[in-house]
Amino acid sequence: MKKQHIITPAGLALLCSSSAAFAIDFSADVVLEAQHQEETEYDHTFVRAEVAPTIALNEQWSIDGVIVLEPMDKDMHFSRRVVDREGVFAEELKLNYSTDTLVLFAGKFNPGFGTAWDARGIWGEDFAEDYEITEKLGFGAAYTLQTANWGSHTLTASTFFSDTSFLSQSVVTSRGRTRLADGGAGNTEDFSSYAVSLDGDELAGIAGLNYHLAYRFQEHGDANVGADDESGYAATLNYTHALTQRVTVNLMQEYVIIDNFDSSADDYTYNTSSLITTIDDKWNVTLGYTERVIDVSGGSQTDDHLFQVSGGYDFGNGLTLDAGWRFVEESNHDHDTFGLLGRYQFGL
Repeated sequence: MKKQHIITPAGLALLCSSSAAFAIDFSADVVLEAQHQEETEYDHTFVRAEVAPTIALNEQWSIDGVIVLEPMDKDMHFSRRVVDREGVFAEELKLNYSTDTLVLFAGKFNPGFGTAWDARGIWGEDFAEDYEITEKLGFGAAYTLQTANWGSHTLTASTFFSDTSFLSQSVVTSRGRTRLADGGAGNTEDFSSYAVSLDGDELAGIAGLNYHLAYRFQEHGDANVGADDESGYAATLNYTHALTQRVTVNLMQEYVIIDNFDSSADDYTYNTSSLITTIDDKWNVTLGYTERVIDVSGGSQTDDHLFQVSGGYDFGNGLTLDAGWRFVEESNHDHDTFGLLGRYQFGL
């Protein structure tokens, strides 16, 4: 942790502390077999990195953020790419006020909705990332109730709109600046969108049983004349249990419904299941499955499926290595993929 003294105009010294967490991912995906020949050329090797700095102004006030390096169009189909078109942008940057039970925040942040988009295995989050809310400007609050026998429970509420400031741009590879004219859910430049979530542990007094409940409302973008407002619900259970002194299992189940996804006329439903088995706090085996059902307005229903199995090793120094297999059926296309993921995490 680095410390610096800042001299105020009044000649007083204000002691600040700063820290930063780093995460670097190196990922390689190779399509083994696909329904259509051109899909076998969808091979990607890329780097993704996050830097999460925090500046503590005093015991209550702090500034934190998340800076991301990743491909600007990594989902482009039918291409072979090696560390190509990487860009850097600020995903979060906010001011916080914290006490033992209350947190107030304002700036650019990711409102809480769902949890399955947080990495489980190599690809377990791929479909769930559809509904992760990111890069919003606004403010919010979180209040935590701590109980003696029923765990802690945190209620979070925020109001926001899509970032259309200069922070929506990226450098190295430009992704352009988000404009009001781009439309999309929440792109209104006013505080008409919001999210509310309730998170807790030791549900019903059961150690290791955690939950997440959330609701979101995003008004249709000002450019989307006649479009529908988006609303969604998320419910998650997560349970960790030690089978033996050496073996621990973690199960996660998440169900999400989103009406008028991204202000379209289509409704999306997600059902995600995941099981992580950890041996000796070093080896892991991860199974994951997600079903995505798209109820297309005026059309037929689309059922997409993602199944992944992966295994890896934690070297205990911040470095982990995983290898795995994924099967995806999406928009009537299916393919099998082999992949490798190396991750290094450290802090300063």
